Amino acid sequence: MSWVFVAALAMAALWLFTALRAARESHGRELTLLRGQQAVLQNRSLHAEHKLKALSESSGAGIVILNAKGLVVQINRAAEQLFGLEPESLIGHSFIQATLSNNLQEFALAAIGQQQPRSEDFKLPGASGRILRTTIFPFAQGLSDEPESMLVMVDITELKKLETMRRDFVANVSHELRTPLTSIRAMAETLQDGALHDEKVAMGFLATIVKEADRLARISEDLLILADAESKAPERVRFDLTDMVREVTARFRSESAESGVSLATELPGPTFISASRDQMEQVVINLVSNAIKYTSRGGNVSIEVANGGPMVSMAVSDTGIGIMQEDLPRIFERFYRVDKARSRQSGGTGLGLSIVKNIVEAHGGEVRVASEFNRGSCFTVSLPSGKE
Repeated sequence: MSWVFVAALAMAALWLFTALRAARESHGRELTLLRGQQAVLQNRSLHAEHKLKALSESSGAGIVILNAKGLVVQINRAAEQLFGLEPESLIGHSFIQATLSNNLQEFALAAIGQQQPRSEDFKLPGASGRILRTTIFPFAQGLSDEPESMLVMVDITELKKLETMRRDFVANVSHELRTPLTSIRAMAETLQDGALHDEKVAMGFLATIVKEADRLARISEDLLILADAESKAPERVRFDLTDMVREVTARFRSESAESGVSLATELPGPTFISASRDQMEQVVINLVSNAIKYTSRGGNVSIEVANGGPMVSMAVSDTGIGIMQEDLPRIFERFYRVDKARSRQSGGTGLGLSIVKNIVEAHGGEVRVASEFNRGSCFTVSLPSGKE
């Protein structure tokens, strides 16, 4: 073998060694780069997952992740509280196990099958009757690299109740205003058609028109009082509740005497509270007026004030017609009347007890009622004494 061939073989080996080393170094750099990129992607994925989890935990809405078969993959704390179940009893199981609602299950499966976002309100079965506003977002690829769907549920039960109350309130106001207005219009038209010349008939009609106009004024005034109680914080001053009750009671002496109802008080010494004096006066007026109105001749009405340390109480009791047990939960509703005929005949607006409740609660107090049909009622108002 000639030295030329040996030299060439040595040079080829050297070149091959150099090339292999360069390739290995390049491969190492690429591998390091790929590992770095992989780490960045993993960190980003982990960061996104943490952000999603933080968002789901802080949103207040119930969030449930379902897989393509409609089985629960993940659930946030709000959803756990919504259904009253632990994650262990839900994850890996059908969503219907949590909701017991076949309609909601079918809704979720339909959205998953169509891969289209959908939103609908559902009333859950059971005594609670909760209403969930449910929106589902299907994803072709979730965090598990498989098709997943995200259910977002908000409990709108109280919102629905408020909507119902608002509709009922508008309907009741319309009815309460329409009744006197219809009466006024009918009598005015009768007078216009000639009854004005019959003095006896005319005077009777005019008296009724004035009475109905007064009723409209009372409804308007009570609505304004109720609106203030619901929307404005009370302007508190320190005053003697005992003295105010004594003053209000004195105004009802003649009315109670005419009705044949005795009016008694049991009042301690000065009892100071921190509250809106005008609003508290309205509370006393409404309760005493109702007690006299619904007590028959020969009955009794009593007002008692007691100072119990941090709380002051005022109880207005009567021996009147009382309230049936089925009516008790609703008596503080606006325009709710236990005896509709008698209430309208006496000029009641149906807002008095609602005004009492809203004013008392705005002051951090509570109003309770104990009653037995045909045996009388007792309304007790408890208020913070506001001692300094």
